[in-house]
Amino acid sequence: MFRDYLSQSPSATWKIGNDIVEVQNMPLLMGIVNVTPDSFFDGGRHATPADAFEHAISLLEQGANILDIGGESSRPGSTPVSEQEEMDRVCPIVESLAEFARLARVSGNNPRQFYISVDTVKAKVAEECMRLGAHIINDISACQMDECMPGVVARTNASVVLNHMRGNFGTMQQDFLPYTDVVAEVREELGRQAKRLETLGVARERICIDPGIGFGKTVQDNIDLMKSVDLFHDLGYPILIGSSRKSYIGGMKGLENSDRLVPTITAGVIAALQGASVLRVHDVREAKESILYIEALRSNGTV
Repeated sequence: MFRDYLSQSPSATWKIGNDIVEVQNMPLLMGIVNVTPDSFFDGGRHATPADAFEHAISLLEQGANILDIGGESSRPGSTPVSEQEEMDRVCPIVESLAEFARLARVSGNNPRQFYISVDTVKAKVAEECMRLGAHIINDISACQMDECMPGVVARTNASVVLNHMRGNFGTMQQDFLPYTDVVAEVREELGRQAKRLETLGVARERICIDPGIGFGKTVQDNIDLMKSVDLFHDLGYPILIGSSRKSYIGGMKGLENSDRLVPTITAGVIAALQGASVLRVHDVREAKESILYIEALRSNGTV
């Protein structure tokens, strides 16, 4: 059975910008850059544009393929911020990273190819970030909180991550309908929203789905989803898994006092072995090393 996990994953590509990116066997790493004072794990650590830019470059050096820039915390109980405040937080870092990539190309000192993602549910924020050079819109509401978001995705040719969530930031862990079969229901809801975006003009090859670990789900719901990543392949979209440092880990037996790093890396390995296309992580270096280890096993240890 273990050898089955080491075999190649179902064929998958994701169109990002003008590139067709292979996400078949080894997942891309999406490094998290929170330009916020109140995010659950790293709130306030990189709250200024200069600090956020420095952190982003560090994540690239550690092996990130995508930088996900967020200006509004989505932790349970968080307070929404205004459209203008969110733009003031994320636009400078998006612009700086796009300029960094441009200058590197002009100088001939090309950094490893990377893509810029903006983590937002606001259409105007997303559209401005795309204008400044972003490639991906990562919408934790699956483009449902802002009715204008599908149009922005289609009009800007953005790639998009559709994250599963019930409720909103303030209520998703307290006021949500319990699941009868969490895997089946999340699959159905994500598939339905992805199809809706296609009908609104979003190219299928630009859509990536995220089961929404930690978003309005119990500890057991999250465990069930993590064990069932492979069951999402038949929807036909790349799969992103974001389990990094999330609080549900502390609800597991014996992990109440964990700093959640080792469980996070373990979760990423489990997702990768089931064919996840993207891992969204805070700890890029550690995640990269775990992926390289899997790659070595899959290639029979050759170097």
